[in-house]
Amino acid sequence: MYRTITKILGFLLLTSSAGSLAYDPQYNIHGVRSSFLIRHYSESGIGPGARTNATMYYLGREWSDADRAALRAIVKANGDTHIDLYTRSEPRRGGHVVEGHNFTQRLKELNDAGLKPVLWLTPESKHGEHGGTVAEQKAYMGGIVDKYDDQVAAYVVCLECDDYWSPSQVSALIKHIKSKSGKPVAVHLTPGVGGGRFKSTAYYKDADYIYLQVGGHTKTGYKTADIQRGIRDLKEALKLGKPVVVSEYSMYSTSAEAKRFGDVMCQNGAVGTGNGRNITACGQTVYVPPPSEDSGNNDIAKLLGIAAVAIGAYYLYSNYDFELLFNATQDYQSYGATKSFKLTEKSKLSLNLERYENEYSDDNTLMLRYKYSF
Repeated sequence: MYRTITKILGFLLLTSSAGSLAYDPQYNIHGVRSSFLIRHYSESGIGPGARTNATMYYLGREWSDADRAALRAIVKANGDTHIDLYTRSEPRRGGHVVEGHNFTQRLKELNDAGLKPVLWLTPESKHGEHGGTVAEQKAYMGGIVDKYDDQVAAYVVCLECDDYWSPSQVSALIKHIKSKSGKPVAVHLTPGVGGGRFKSTAYYKDADYIYLQVGGHTKTGYKTADIQRGIRDLKEALKLGKPVVVSEYSMYSTSAEAKRFGDVMCQNGAVGTGNGRNITACGQTVYVPPPSEDSGNNDIAKLLGIAAVAIGAYYLYSNYDFELLFNATQDYQSYGATKSFKLTEKSKLSLNLERYENEYSDDNTLMLRYKYSF
């Protein structure tokens, strides 16, 4: 009896927990493709003073409509599905993204162009926006989510978080964002798994995605990081059990070297790239909606019926020598009972009644077996 009930409960738990994720799965960003590093000093003349190197500054107040149109054309030509954006940035090389400005129309024009916004809520430490208390940071990030969540594909809580915040501070901010949104939240650190400063994977504890930066493309002067290091870092990150977007590895997302690097990352398990690739396939998933509420109630009723049949069969087994049959997986379940009748010393007759159910069909089987021993 105990073993039977254990199987039933295990099946119930399996079916009720299947597909559960830290964020609403309809909003997954598997397959994400963006190019936030475009050129070191833009040859295309986009942005204020033609000195931008990232899509991050697209919301900058100094940008003209022509600047934005030029940038959209570049990243669309590069095959991008998403676009990385700062929501605040003190004046530097890319323009001033001002807190409090209304970005609704800009986000809409990106969505209309087929570029899903990924909002990076805190820039690198040189900008200074990471200061203040955790409560102040929560208030800022919560306000952004409240205003723009319906236009956004995902959030990255901070760029190179380990330069200025501890793992516990990052976790607190992620939890606050998740309390307001079902969209995925990612963490980006300095180069390497766990970052280069503290080398702590605790930064990823509450993140839905790891946005992995691979070293070598800035400090050593190379345009694109070493591909073998990239593979090693990616495989190390994947061991943490979270999906990995290899987000930063080159100064030129449009270069042949960057695109080849992105292809190799996808082929080694990344679910997206943020710095250029050629191939389309990179960890994409198809969202399957959960069953409706009525369907869920029907499933619960069905499972309770299975339990009742199993318990009843056990009663027959205990009192009338019936043998219980029960088997369940995530894909199907079968249950029933067998009764054997001894005819002679060498012969036996068995009556078997079994029901098999899966997603597509239900079958009832009644079998009569005769066994004779020579």
